[in-house]
Amino acid sequence: MSALHIDLHQLALFTLSYGGMFALSMAMDRHYADLRGRGAEPAPALRRRLQLGGAAALALALSAAVHAMGGTHGFLLWVGALTGACLLLVLLLSYATRAAALLGVAAYACGSVSYLLAGVY
Repeated sequence: MSALHIDLHQLALFTLSYGGMFALSMAMDRHYADLRGRGAEPAPALRRRLQLGGAAALALALSAAVHAMGGTHGFLLWVGALTGACLLLVLLLSYATRAAALLGVAAYACGSVSYLLAGVY
């Protein structure tokens, strides 16, 4: 496997981890209200789509990690990526909510494209 493929897998891993965690956080009333204004909460259909999209992104991130590093090391890399993504998300949601939203959407899109380019099946 070439270095470019490993880099694309890692890019997919980290961006999908952040995008997935962002989607899951937006499915929660508190974080959704932080972004949309006091008292706002996601509609039930939107909440379900955010939950499914977040879970799908995390599953794709796990797939990219396992494909790049193998079973045991891939799972460990995935847990580390989740830790880093959650730390970044917590800091951005606390201090720069709009930046967290912008980065979340961009990470989800970038992760999807890099996942496809890496050739993970």
